[in-house]
Amino acid sequence: MASTRTTITVHGPALRELRVRAGMPIQDLAEACGVKRPHLTKVELGRNRKVSPRLFNALLDALGIKDRRVLMADPYAEDVAA
Repeated sequence: MASTRTTITVHGPALRELRVRAGMPIQDLAEACGVKRPHLTKVELGRNRKVSPRLFNALLDALGIKDRRVLMADPYAEDVAA
């Protein structure tokens, strides 16, 4: 039986860079993703590197990212819930 991922490891500094380039305040991104600002801050700083597939997909949508590998800490992971 194949296991499915319940979390995705995110590259926090890449997330922050993409958010800043998009001109989006962290509070706005947090609201768009349905999480609290402190949680998203920890993700950007690398303190919380693993996020749920729901949050990962919300980040992609909110930032208009088409290629999920941009945010992944391991962009060549075999199984990603996207």
